[in-house]
Amino acid sequence: MTSTLTAEAIIRQYHLKLTAPRQQVLELLLSRQEVLTADEIYEALTQKGSALNFSTVYRTLETFTKNKITEKVQIPGSRKSGFLLFTMSHTHNLICLGCHKVIPIHGCPLKAFNEELAAETNFDIVGHDLTVYDYCEKCRRTHPSRQK
Repeated sequence: MTSTLTAEAIIRQYHLKLTAPRQQVLELLLSRQEVLTADEIYEALTQKGSALNFSTVYRTLETFTKNKITEKVQIPGSRKSGFLLFTMSHTHNLICLGCHKVIPIHGCPLKAFNEELAAETNFDIVGHDLTVYDYCEKCRRTHPSRQK
């Protein structure tokens, strides 16, 4: 999913009804390259003057996840889930636990493991997820207790 597409074009591409809440939520996700919780999305949209309620934001995110527009990821140490744009390519991500910034990891450290596992189990492995969590340099400087 690239940010060159508009929210409206993406919603139409997935044959979903174009509604103001869907467009607002997707525009926010397109503008910010980070993992956002439903609470953070709701707060950002209400600060912009949107009259959406929290349940609408959450239902919109669940619809997007079901249709592979967004990915739902568990935030470690929290009972909350975060959402980010789904990518069709094979990606791995490093996510900051402080600011939720997403940094793509280039290359696949699991390629050899996938090949061995496929041979061992006779599975045709078609994909996997790899997400690494840590604190970025800025968050470590802001919170000295997080320094290594």
